[in-house]
Formats: sequence, C-alpha cells, structure tokens
Amino acid sequence: MELAPSTPESFTSNFRKKIPLPLGQLVEETRRGTSVPHHLLESKIYTKLQSNSIIQVHPSVVHFSGFQLGKVYQQVLKLINISSEVINIHILPTQTKYFKTKYTKKFRLVPGLCYTVTVLFYPDEWRYFYDCIWVHCQDDENLFVPVHAYPVITDLHIPAHISLSPSALGQSVSRSITLKCSCSVDFEFQVHFVQPHRAFSVQPLSGVIPANGRVEVLVTFTPLEYGTMQTTLQVIISQFNSKPYMCTITGSCSPHQVIRYAQIG
Repeated sequence: MELAPSTPESFTSNFRKKIPLPLGQLVEETRRGTSVPHHLLESKIYTKLQSNSIIQVHPSVVHFSGFQLGKVYQQVLKLINISSEVINIHILPTQTKYFKTKYTKKFRLVPGLCYTVTVLFYPDEWRYFYDCIWVHCQDDENLFVPVHAYPVITDLHIPAHISLSPSALGQSVSRSITLKCSCSVDFEFQVHFVQPHRAFSVQPLSGVIPANGRVEVLVTFTPLEYGTMQTTLQVIISQFNSKPYMCTITGSCSPHQVIRYAQIG
C-alpha cells in the first residue's frame, strides 16, 4: 500500500485530545549520569538540529521504530566535521536508563572525519520512550539529537488498489479490509474519504485495532447508475511517526449485469 505525504489536521487534534497523558507517564524523569559535565548541560542552550557551521549530524533524529521487550536495540549516529578546521566538541549522552550512548573520545576532530556514536535501547514496557543527545560546540552553536522509541504495527498490509466484482444496479458488493496488529499495544485508526463517491460506503470509519488482534473494515459498493466508479480512502493509524495509507477502490455496473441477475433469479 502506498504512503501518503500528510495527515489530516482533524485526526491529529482529535487523537491528542483523546490521550491527555501527562508527560511523566510517557517519559521517565531525566536521570543525570555521573560522567556528564553538568555545567554544559545546565548552563548552555541547545537549539540547532541536524547541523551548524562545523558539525553535521546523520541521522538528525534517532528512531527505534518497533521493538520487543527484553531485547537490546542499536542505532548508529555520526557527527561529521564539515568545517575546514580542527575542532573539539563535547558529546553529552542520553540521560534515562532506557538508552545508553557509546563512543570513543577524540582529543581533536580533523576536517572530514567524524565521531561514530552508538545508541543502545533497552525497552521494558510497551510505550513511547524519549531521550536526547546534546553536542556542545564552539561559539555556542550547540546541537541536540532527539532519540525516540515506540511500538509500531509491522504486519499491516492494505492494498493500494482494490477492484470489486461487477454489480447490478441497486445491488451491493462488499469487500473486507483487515487491519491486523501483532504487538501488545492497541492502536486507534480512522478512515477518511479523500475522493468520495455516493456508491461507496465504509464501516466502521474509526475504531481500535486490539493488541495481538485484528479488526475488519467493510467497504460496500451499491451502484445507482451504470458505469465504472471509483473512490479513494485514507487510512490513518495512531502510531508515532506514522504516515497515512491510501487505497483506491473501483467498482462497475452495466446493463448485462441486470440480465445475468434476472437469469439467476
């Protein structure tokens, strides 16, 4: 199934209103490490994302997309010296117990070379995790690298196109779309008509995909005129960093279908 570039603002606002969880329930309070230079973290401002005049970060944001409890996950981050001078930077590691940051400290970083930073993630429950890596640079062009970890649906397969069987005038043809989740978290979903047509209906338009379960979305085509008709649906899953899915459904109705139904009857 194809990925659409954007999410309707209405769903985002409705979803946020439905889950007014305080931040403390989502992210553990920051725990300072003994090796972190506190004065750099507490006295400096970190506003640059992705790059400044001397350092480029790749990737600019670290994502742990999907996980299993009890396993350890790893992502690699590179801090590249894009300046023409030898520089010295300070890397302030992640602070919560769910992430660990490892790298080999260099006294000076020459142009073109980089720090390779390994970020380890230790999930212990099904929820969203957040942390950050801070990079203190000269001239106070300080960088920050957000670190996100979150459960996702990995086995959601929705076709980009569905062709329904031809239907007689006023008769209905239905097709079920299965939304399946194999992880231990419920996910909300919504279905929107991007290209509506009165011959098509969908039930339900919203609901919950249960943990380790599935839900069926029923598409019904009831033609009121002869010809080929089409509708486009947008399916949105309430998971972090998710993009909506697009599905185009086609149905048809012709006079010979009336004759065929009459012969069968």
